Amino acid sequence: MAFGKKSRIAIVGSGFVGGSISIALSRAGYPVVAAASRTFASASLIESKVEGCQAVQTIQEAADLADVVFITTPDDYIAATASSITWRRGQGVVHCSGAASLDVFDGVAGIGVVPGALHPLQAFSSMDTGAESISGITFGIEGGEDMKSYLNVMALDLGANPI
Repeated sequence: MAFGKKSRIAIVGSGFVGGSISIALSRAGYPVVAAASRTFASASLIESKVEGCQAVQTIQEAADLADVVFITTPDDYIAATASSITWRRGQGVVHCSGAASLDVFDGVAGIGVVPGALHPLQAFSSMDTGAESISGITFGIEGGEDMKSYLNVMALDLGANPI
């Protein structure tokens, strides 16, 4: 599947990283359509800050609404979160961890899910200041050709530097 600016995005993990990225992506014209988290209140906070985003109760509901799922949970939960989703062939899955490789998606890559990583080389202390500070930062990008191309363009659309 070719991913592009019209690909619908879900955020799973609604903390500072997920919130910052969802706000910045929305401002750059990317459709962030769903947010899910351990608590519905966290997902609702993203919904309140991102036009067109729907807070949902479950990870599966978020994945069902999206073409690309960003898993922005703590690193130790990325693989388990990805494995808990019933994927559609051709969906994309992206993590934002600096410590994890694409190996965390080995459990789902064999079923036609397209893995990637978009790692901001920056810490985030809140959603709002994080979203404001994305322009000018560097993102480490990993993935196959389609996913890498999509994430490179995304980083550039955010005003960031892809490497």
